[in-house]
Amino acid sequence: MSFKYELVSAYNDMLDIKVSLGFSRHNYTSHILPFIDFCTNKYPDASEITKDMLDQWLVSKSFNTDNTRRLAIINIRHFARYLNATGMHAYVPSSEYNVRVRRYQPYIFSDNELTQLFDSIDLLKNRKGFDSNPDLILPVAFRFELCCGMRPAEPFNLRVEDVDLKSGDIYIKKSKRGKDRHIIMSEDMRQLCTVYDGLAGKREWFFQYMDGGKVPTRWAHWNFTKAWQKTGLRSRGNNPRPYDLRHNFATRTLMRWVDEGRDVMTLMPYLRTYMGHSGMEETLYYIHLLPERIKASPGIDWGMLSDIYCAEEDFYAED
Repeated sequence: MSFKYELVSAYNDMLDIKVSLGFSRHNYTSHILPFIDFCTNKYPDASEITKDMLDQWLVSKSFNTDNTRRLAIINIRHFARYLNATGMHAYVPSSEYNVRVRRYQPYIFSDNELTQLFDSIDLLKNRKGFDSNPDLILPVAFRFELCCGMRPAEPFNLRVEDVDLKSGDIYIKKSKRGKDRHIIMSEDMRQLCTVYDGLAGKREWFFQYMDGGKVPTRWAHWNFTKAWQKTGLRSRGNNPRPYDLRHNFATRTLMRWVDEGRDVMTLMPYLRTYMGHSGMEETLYYIHLLPERIKASPGIDWGMLSDIYCAEEDFYAED
């Protein structure tokens, strides 16, 4: 049995395990197989993965960004640990390979900015020749993201039966890392969805083109950018994106708890479950986005948060 065959077999076994745990197959396909090809072609007589192999591969690669290089190292670290756990020998990249990447800073809207943004969203119209009903779909879909903390793709993956208009329960299937979750919308959101449902008529998808097609997130993203531009507002730093509506749901929830004198740290697991985070560090991150006056609240235990940004973040993309 060749060394390459052993590595590819181990890779496929690891991938099956990762997918069964809810991780995306795509996370591991971009770097590990090219790394295996490099190792087995350049070191045909090798029987284990060494530090020299990793160093030479990194020299030969041209990464577009530091973040891409960081993800490659994380992928190979996962693979090397798996090989060692199954009895093979592989060098596990140490912390010296870590690349510190500045995390994207979410855009936190002011109340006035949100009002003007949604006024603009509510007035969106079709481009000539298109039959996609942005004025019907997007005011509701973007309010899902802001008021329910949904990821940008999640509203458009909902089928009609996933939204219970009587109880307000929303069943989100196979979202990030393949996980399902239920969330409950507010009463005013439930009423808005009921009105929308009556206007949209019989259909398969909760948000659906008039021709029956599923609404793509890129269309929603394009219209979001268009709506922001029409407000005439100038962004403070990064230009807002649909994902920032989810970020604003989290920070506004935390601010409301602080204003109500609630114990924020005790409530964090509830926010984590509602938002579908895989780890608490993803939820705790939002505390660092709060205004300074909120950060000083006695309801936040900063001692529990001291290690969050010192440790390596081994999770992918946005939360």
